[in-house]
Amino acid sequence: MSPRLKGVILILLAFTAGLFLAGLQHLVPRWVASPPGHLITVAVDWLAPPLAGGLLAAALLYGMRHKRLLDTERAASDVLAERLAGTERRQALWVVAAAVAHDLKNPLHNLQLLVEEMEADPPRAQALLPRLRDNVQRAVDRLAELARAGQAPDDSVQPLDLSAVLDEMKARFSPSAQASGASVVVDCPRGLSVRADSMALRSAVENVAANALEALGARGRGGRLTLRARAESQKLVELSVEDDGPGIPEPLRARLFTPFVSGSATGTGLGLVIARALARAGGGDLICAETAPGRTRFRFTFLSL
Repeated sequence: MSPRLKGVILILLAFTAGLFLAGLQHLVPRWVASPPGHLITVAVDWLAPPLAGGLLAAALLYGMRHKRLLDTERAASDVLAERLAGTERRQALWVVAAAVAHDLKNPLHNLQLLVEEMEADPPRAQALLPRLRDNVQRAVDRLAELARAGQAPDDSVQPLDLSAVLDEMKARFSPSAQASGASVVVDCPRGLSVRADSMALRSAVENVAANALEALGARGRGGRLTLRARAESQKLVELSVEDDGPGIPEPLRARLFTPFVSGSATGTGLGLVIARALARAGGGDLICAETAPGRTRFRFTFLSL
């Protein structure tokens, strides 16, 4: 029971007792007429006013003390909130910096290899220029995606054919999947469209699918990655990334979307963070719908058209 409620109950009990004593002579007039009753009535008449005044003063003092406590707690809460906000701002800067490094790592590494190959074999430089240009464009696109994260959905975004996007992803993942003996399956009806930025959606889904393939590879050869999409309602489309791998370890499940938390020794712990940020930037979301040995499913939602 809170201190305020205790004080209110005490005041009500005292007020009720005062009313009872004040009306005693009306409740039992014969007893009041007797000498003992008369003396008690006179004593009550004399003591009731100062007691009432003391009770009122105690109530006022209690209220003032309670107000001071509330003001102190509010000031402490404001200080704590300000410190937390500062910590969150610093963490956000680190997350953004790490996210940029995470998404630029692959294209920059490819650029380094291409430049070294061009230096080692100058006659092939002209043939390598298209690949060099593609990786530069990929790095630029990644920066553009991160810059859009957190912004409101753009009404000018064109419809995106989800089945075509998933087929493209299947072709992109197939070489790495085949190397570990895994298979990639796409289950999406033709003509299913969403309102989302093409590069943002691809990057978000690729981050989750790459984690799934990594989990399948860590278990050994075999396994299956499924990209399944369905119209959940007239306004939302659900896209699931499923695998039949070992599942997510128990200690990591509550912190899947916490920056820098990874179950891999070489992971940055930012893939899921970036994927959720990109999904939410387009008005959707990303959650871990279920995970257990033999089945893990991440569920995207995107705005439909």
